[in-house]
Amino acid sequence: MPITLPLTKVAVDPDAQKLLTALPSLETRLPSKGPEIAFLRRFLRSRDLRLLLHVYRILSTSPQVRPVAEFAVSQAADVFCSVRCQEEDLRVQELLDILSKPHLQALLYTHDKISRSDYSPQVGPVAEEVDEDEAAVKVVRLIKSNEPLGVTIQLNEESGNIEVARVLHGGAADRSGLIHVGDEVHEVNGVCVRGCDPNEVVDILSRITGPVTLKLVPSNSKNGPDQRQCQMRVKALFDYTPETDTTNPCPEAGLEFRRGDVLHIVNQDDPTWWQARKEGETITSAGLIPSKQLQERNEMQRRAEAKGSPGLVHNGTRQLSPCRYSPRIPRQKKLRKTMYHAVQNGEYDTDEIPTYEEVEQYQPKPNRCRPIVLIGPAGVGCNELKRRLKASNPVHFLEAVPYTSRPKKPFEQDGKEYHFVTREEMESGIMAQRFAEYGEYKGNLYGTSVESIKAIINMGKVCLVTPHTQALKFLRQADIKPFIIFIKPPSLEMLQATRGAMKARVTKDGDVTQPFTQEELQAMVESSDKIEERFGHLFDHVIVNDNISNASADLIRTAARIESEPHWVPIGWSGQ
Repeated sequence: MPITLPLTKVAVDPDAQKLLTALPSLETRLPSKGPEIAFLRRFLRSRDLRLLLHVYRILSTSPQVRPVAEFAVSQAADVFCSVRCQEEDLRVQELLDILSKPHLQALLYTHDKISRSDYSPQVGPVAEEVDEDEAAVKVVRLIKSNEPLGVTIQLNEESGNIEVARVLHGGAADRSGLIHVGDEVHEVNGVCVRGCDPNEVVDILSRITGPVTLKLVPSNSKNGPDQRQCQMRVKALFDYTPETDTTNPCPEAGLEFRRGDVLHIVNQDDPTWWQARKEGETITSAGLIPSKQLQERNEMQRRAEAKGSPGLVHNGTRQLSPCRYSPRIPRQKKLRKTMYHAVQNGEYDTDEIPTYEEVEQYQPKPNRCRPIVLIGPAGVGCNELKRRLKASNPVHFLEAVPYTSRPKKPFEQDGKEYHFVTREEMESGIMAQRFAEYGEYKGNLYGTSVESIKAIINMGKVCLVTPHTQALKFLRQADIKPFIIFIKPPSLEMLQATRGAMKARVTKDGDVTQPFTQEELQAMVESSDKIEERFGHLFDHVIVNDNISNASADLIRTAARIESEPHWVPIGWSGQ
């Protein structure tokens, strides 16, 4: 005979049972409130609520419950101060670490509240008269360990008082919920800091280890206590080191990152300094990073100074305009130039200043492979690496057949080596922006069409492309989603050794090959540096080709990861 066991031994609370009994009558009188009443029914029947009410009745009705002490927080702070002078003892270090844990502090705080029966809802008396000149004061006590408090301060020039400039998300001050932006700092551990220089207050706080008692006057701003939490992820397009940034209000609270790091922006309330943490890191406290607008302004100033231009004037009367000329498809007379002769010096590179790019995670889709774009200076080995990757799986990796206006040779087939079209058709397609890249060589036009790349994508294959760097901006679209790999040469010394040992040769004047000269190797390294400086923020991966076997193995592994692992792409790409 089956036996039904009760789910819990905690009986239904009588008050909760009365409310449950009254719910049917409410449901008949409020027919439109069905979902709300259903929620109340589930809530009142929940096991967690019954346990909570059960504990509350025991605490409120059992006279035998008596605490050993009513000030556990104060006693813990006293112990901390008493033993911290013996930090060389491992047991003392462990005790200090335990007492510094926010969870233990919260437990001791809860103990004190219960010991004083301070757990019932209470409404304080309403003051009949308030002195307008007397400001409300709150006293906040925190335990300061090796972790910073997570606040920055500034001098309010109007009042002359020290106030909280920002509260770093996830820091000790933020977790306490008691310190807000705009709060005036009047005392630190009983020392009056009104009228002090902010650096003096920072020095006082930096020397304190253990309990920190702050006497604060709350901010009058209604928006001060609430900070809007942001969930935006961005890819950093530049390197940042807080210690070398003279504009950072608190370098100690800055977040260092490298180009390509994905950052989780948690707060953007400050228009000049955002709060962020590196994606995937478990550090709770956020760090300061320059906002997009601030970084753009700083970079414009740097470029202006590098060119010897006055740039930004401190009085604000003259500024560099953010509007810059952005050329479109060149006119027809510009087509008859040697391939990329003008753009190699970057004279058409007028893109915006790279700062941050909002990204999202992209899950690889079956039968929808991302094209692999190999970029690098001439002679670095992009074509050889492309050939080896294609040879690893000739059915899966394909190349887009280029177009040309030159006449077909007897042994060539249309659509195999090239798509042969007239010059007028090529120029018409260029003007219509149907080519990802194009150029002229020995009087004939050559180009790779966008539709050829998309056709391979629609076949479920991986399209391999080795374009000029200037084509990256056109290829980097949501409907193509290229994965851009930069093939970088090693140092000049290693380049000379490896290319000499492999007897590497460079193709010149058609089919003629010759060994690399010292000048060509030097030009390769210099060109690589320029490409990385100018387009590095667009790269998804970098392979150093110091050894062709190792570089090709890295490329094959990377190609496999592209199809099997999620990765970060610009916002909006994953939905297309």
